Amino acid sequence: MELTLTNLPRRIELDDVLDSGLISMMTQSSVNPEDFYLTGYETICFKRTREFALESVLASVVPFEKDMLIVSNNSDHARLKMLCKYHDVSNRTIEQPHTTEQWEEFVSIVANYKSYSHILFSCDVHSEYEMDQLKKIATLIKDLKIGLIVHCRRQAMELNKVRELNIDYMICNGSGSEISSVVLASRRKLVQIEGISRSYDMDLYNYWQTSLFGRKSFIEPMAI
Repeated sequence: MELTLTNLPRRIELDDVLDSGLISMMTQSSVNPEDFYLTGYETICFKRTREFALESVLASVVPFEKDMLIVSNNSDHARLKMLCKYHDVSNRTIEQPHTTEQWEEFVSIVANYKSYSHILFSCDVHSEYEMDQLKKIATLIKDLKIGLIVHCRRQAMELNKVRELNIDYMICNGSGSEISSVVLASRRKLVQIEGISRSYDMDLYNYWQTSLFGRKSFIEPMAI
């Protein structure tokens, strides 16, 4: 049987049931999962680990002529580098800035190197320090046309925070007890990644389109 880099079968199972528990947690409301798209975001649910969801994003969103900047916290640095190499995603890693000097270096790198399409940041939403770091990065890149990918190592981020920080893609665990993961993605960003995936088996756009099958045919206007 042919396996992926994450040593799982090539045949991917999308979760055909929207994660209502996760959606309720993110929105802090009892919104109907089928109406979640009205927020301007989409959820792509996998019956796979969070690492698989992360790999799908890495393989699908960075254009071939662009690079990714990985903000390393050391805990997942080696794995991220391996995934990028496997999918031929040009990247640079910089340590998570802590000191004034490190922040100055980070600002210089982001502002002066024009080939970054996305910045990837792994965080624990329960850590005030890491969330503060994420806010600083989001503020820095707001007007630089650089997308923000957030890999949540524990609980997912609330939707209002995702909006506030202008996050393009958030990867997190599902809310169920079984193995599951979710990619929360900006719909306006999803429509831009058609045909750029580096892997047929890790094509986030195709997974999104597949997840739309069965959705009610009447689509209401989305939130701006």
